[in-house]
Amino acid sequence: MMSLGAKITGAIIRLYTYKYRKNHLSLSRSIKFKNKKYAPPKGFDYAVKEFCGTKVEILSPHVPDALCAVVHFHGGGSTQTMNGMYRRVAEKLSKLSNATVYSIDYRTGEELVYPSVHDECYAAYANLIATDLKGKKIIAVGDSFGANVLLSICLRLRDRRLPLPDAIVSVSCCIDLAATGSSYQKNCYRDPLYSLPKNQSFEEHEKDIRRIIRYIGDTSPYDKYLSPAYAEYTDFPPMLIQCGEAETSESDNDMLYEKARNNGVNVKMTKYYGMWHDFQYLTPFLKESKQAWREIGAFLNSILQQC
Repeated sequence: MMSLGAKITGAIIRLYTYKYRKNHLSLSRSIKFKNKKYAPPKGFDYAVKEFCGTKVEILSPHVPDALCAVVHFHGGGSTQTMNGMYRRVAEKLSKLSNATVYSIDYRTGEELVYPSVHDECYAAYANLIATDLKGKKIIAVGDSFGANVLLSICLRLRDRRLPLPDAIVSVSCCIDLAATGSSYQKNCYRDPLYSLPKNQSFEEHEKDIRRIIRYIGDTSPYDKYLSPAYAEYTDFPPMLIQCGEAETSESDNDMLYEKARNNGVNVKMTKYYGMWHDFQYLTPFLKESKQAWREIGAFLNSILQQC
């Protein structure tokens, strides 16, 4: 059951997003987060470095675990930059793990098409693990489009016989860019962020709910490096998958879980009933979000205890 707070918050989100949903507009392209100058919380150090020309924000406790690190891939499609919400996520990840968090601040823009973001993030990550993170235990965390990029990078690393992260956390992944899953119909009226208004039929607006994003360009949406839902996950590290049960893209997470499990990966998936896309990030004050963060913290520490 959903908490009362989640029900109320979901209703408020539904009202706020109505003008975007009725016109089938992309939230990541339409809503811009304010990007204020960042000051880290007390007890943390903050720096920005470049790896292969890509900015990486580095948040570290004053006395971090020197043997471990978290690499963070933020979501927001190819249009949202690193912002206050994602910096708060980096803070949580660092506090939960006592590790330094490296957030890859890839270039964004409405004109970008595949493989621009994926190539940039791959180059930055490869440079990171060859320099600052060489020899460290690494947990990679990604949400939404960031989970797509993270998984695509891991597929490339594996296929090139390069080291993968020691563990992966995937939050509300968007990895089927062909949008074939059943949840796009199942949750077409339930998702407060991306659902259809009740006066619009699924049959008439299926193409709007199964949105094909511009970033795909001329690439097939079934390409495994663009849509990791269509990849095989042999030789992948332990994985935690979280999503909201009411997401239109819930089935993307199902596809990832089934592929990982069928390929022998040590994988766990947790769905949170009635919850929406990235609820842990957007509404961290809710009971369900706190529970999700506790699960992420327990997973991080189960891996980092092996350092």
